[in-house]
Amino acid sequence: MKISAEKDYYKILGVKKSDKIRDIKKQYRELARKYHPDTNQGSKKAEETFKRISEAYEVLGNAKNRKEYDSLRANGRRHQSGRPPGGRNEGYTDPFDFGRQYTRQGPRESQQDPFSQPPFADETVMDPNMPSRGFDLQFMVKVPFVVAALGGQIPYTYDKHVTCPECRGSGANDFEDPCIMCQGKQRVVESATLDIDIPSGVADQYTLKFPRQGGAGRNGGPLGDLLAKVCIEKHPHFKKVKTDIHSVVPISPELAEKGGPLKIQMLDSTTTIHVEEGTLTGEEFRIPDAGSTQPWGKKRGDFVVKFQIDENLEK
Repeated sequence: MKISAEKDYYKILGVKKSDKIRDIKKQYRELARKYHPDTNQGSKKAEETFKRISEAYEVLGNAKNRKEYDSLRANGRRHQSGRPPGGRNEGYTDPFDFGRQYTRQGPRESQQDPFSQPPFADETVMDPNMPSRGFDLQFMVKVPFVVAALGGQIPYTYDKHVTCPECRGSGANDFEDPCIMCQGKQRVVESATLDIDIPSGVADQYTLKFPRQGGAGRNGGPLGDLLAKVCIEKHPHFKKVKTDIHSVVPISPELAEKGGPLKIQMLDSTTTIHVEEGTLTGEEFRIPDAGSTQPWGKKRGDFVVKFQIDENLEK
């Protein structure tokens, strides 16, 4: 990487030349949290600031780079490291090319030619101390038929990464020994329960997004999202057709022949209808505004009763 003696990296990070690397690391994390692109979406100023503090930390957070930088500053001359005189190495990776190195879920591997690597083994392509976003989690959520038709709320329990409560995400105790609880990984897996709001009339296999309910990030990075794919459970008596709810209702031969009152169980209530004389199997009776709600709406379809004469039933 190119180390510029003209830039005051100590001033950029707001640290003193006498500060130890652990103090510089702590200051960098605080600044990176504040100016990370994921927490300042659309802010060009925050993006530029984040790039400057990342560049400064890449120098001051590495003992070898810091020693070289201090020497250059003392001698008042420029120096290039990691590049041949003719220009950029084929194996060189710009540490601030965020579009190539980072995705929404954190750092990803560089897509370079595997035989085109930085010439120095200690040259870091991706900074392990950079705040990274937590993982997005996707689950299949079983939703009862009636809840999907009318909307409602269901509790859902799932496992996710959370910031280690022992070391508060630092990965170490007193900046020395790895945390016993998370083994230095900064996060642990715990169960979480979320009350999921199911929109009325939601379609089967529809994916609901719940921001910041996913896994915890590293080094103070933002939380990921929870993506819940709706899987509507089958109902033993009801079937949904668009916004109408269909139900096959058995009746006795006597009721079909003579007619009379019949109690009907609907989605969220019961009602009594009148069966006409001479009703045949397959005939339907519609109950307006008693079906499923329109997606994200209030208007409801019909509840459709389809009669089926059962010889074994008595009136």
